[in-house]
Amino acid sequence: MAKKKASGPEDILATPSTPGMVPPPAMMPAPAMMPPINPAMAYGQPAMPQPMQPNPMFAMMQMMQAMMGNTGVMPGGQIDPAAVPFAGSSPAQDTDTGLDSDIIRPVFLKNRIKEQQGLPLGSVLDSLCLTNDRKNSLGGVPKGCTIALAGPPGKGKTRSSLAGLAKVALSGVPVAYVIAEEGFYNPPEFGRDDLCSRMTKIGMQATGLGEEEFASKVLANMFVMQSQYHRGKSWDDFVGKYRYLVEKENIRFVVIDSLNMLDPSRNRTADNLSALKTYNHDKGITCLCIGQIRDTGMPVGGEALMHTADVVFLVEEMSLGSKEIADFWGGKYRDKIEVVSAIKSVTTPILPYPIRTDRDPVTGVMVPHASQPADYPVLPPRG
Repeated sequence: MAKKKASGPEDILATPSTPGMVPPPAMMPAPAMMPPINPAMAYGQPAMPQPMQPNPMFAMMQMMQAMMGNTGVMPGGQIDPAAVPFAGSSPAQDTDTGLDSDIIRPVFLKNRIKEQQGLPLGSVLDSLCLTNDRKNSLGGVPKGCTIALAGPPGKGKTRSSLAGLAKVALSGVPVAYVIAEEGFYNPPEFGRDDLCSRMTKIGMQATGLGEEEFASKVLANMFVMQSQYHRGKSWDDFVGKYRYLVEKENIRFVVIDSLNMLDPSRNRTADNLSALKTYNHDKGITCLCIGQIRDTGMPVGGEALMHTADVVFLVEEMSLGSKEIADFWGGKYRDKIEVVSAIKSVTTPILPYPIRTDRDPVTGVMVPHASQPADYPVLPPRG
């Protein structure tokens, strides 16, 4: 047998590649990510800086953004939803009469300057908003405004609202009471002093009328709308019935007890109030919305609700934490007193300090306390 000749480097290079075998190192292609060798480095000379290659993915993103910005077209041929209203070839023509319905030219309006009027409710709430010269109280809550009255339970909010409702109805103005928290009427055999009974008794005491006269002069102008969510009523149900009642009976004053309970989730109180306020403005309705407060002392709905309402009244407990403060407010050291403040009013100036409240011994309505500090006077209503 012939002796096998040792293979040298020349033989290896000359050997044809065999399937399944890894090609020799000299034949393998350079890795794609390997930068090209700078010939200058092979001779020990400093390398010249190489220009940075653009990132292909970044360039593609820039191109896509430019396309979307110019045409509103997203990748895949889809239209950016935000660009749809502006994607038309031309604006609407002047022949569309509906275009002018929401455009107002103030120059053509008459009676542009007005003075805010008050709607008397017969409680401390009448004293919180002021006339433009700040010398007198308005003598009522701002008429035509949507008002948030928030505070802890048991402070007289509902009683004051019911008494005010009766006084306004006695003047011949159609009023409505929206219930969202409890039932209104029960048969006598239930043995419960229901809301209908309490409303009648409070109204009779506030107006000084007997039951029959109260029914003919007050209840004849009063409508009660039930909107309890435990009955399956939603916010949309409330809106539909509210519009129906207001427009059918020409309602001008509404008390809602309470706004928070019209939405079981309590997550859209401010949004709901915003929609309600706009409708009330269109119809000239004065609306008093009773609200709750959280443990933090802020109304349910927070700053968004306070920003949305035309007027915000806040009932609070004040702790007399020092003897000086107790003497100032006519109380005892470490006692707690009840005060009400006007947080905002978009149509009037407001009293810059709180008013200490008391409860009328007959009606339970919130009234100014006899110990209100002389430095914080309750201003008389304008004549």
